[in-house]
Amino acid sequence: MRRTDKRKIVLKGKPEGGATLIELMIAMLVLAIGLGALTTLFVVSMATNNRNSKDTTATLLAQKVVEELSAQNVNSTVVVNLTDCVGNAWQIPATQGTAFPGQGAALMNNVGSPFYGGIDFSQGIGNVPAGFAMQYVDCDPNGQQTTYDVRWNVISVTANSTRLITASARRLGTLSTGGGLYFAVPVTLRTVGGS
Repeated sequence: MRRTDKRKIVLKGKPEGGATLIELMIAMLVLAIGLGALTTLFVVSMATNNRNSKDTTATLLAQKVVEELSAQNVNSTVVVNLTDCVGNAWQIPATQGTAFPGQGAALMNNVGSPFYGGIDFSQGIGNVPAGFAMQYVDCDPNGQQTTYDVRWNVISVTANSTRLITASARRLGTLSTGGGLYFAVPVTLRTVGGS
């Protein structure tokens, strides 16, 4: 004779009907942390893009000075006029330069410094001889103005023919405001020019 077992089969554990409130809160916390990280990424990316744009403008200003000076004959009396967006007229006069340390803005002479030979911005703008510095104002399409401190130095390499021209530009206010996101090292360009 056969015996049948009529016991109930009981499943271990109970099936879940949905997410609990705790699980939902944990998921929301993970999502919030992820979105916070993305927001920080976007802010840093925008600040870096803005700084790069300002560095490009500083490079173009230094390049303008270097090209104007190197294109002029050493004995020329031509003065190149440069007008910024607010109407300030700046002059870049031709110069023969002098023997080292040159004529114009002071150069950094600390041999151990990575900026050796570059323009020394610790020298006050009022101490730079006339015709060797400008505070050029650049305006963007939205009307925001950015001021650049542009300085240059000319060293005679050979008598009346060859000059070492050093020009440097930096955005004013980058050292005291904005911290690391907006800090920009001055752009320095050098060339040898002459006729």
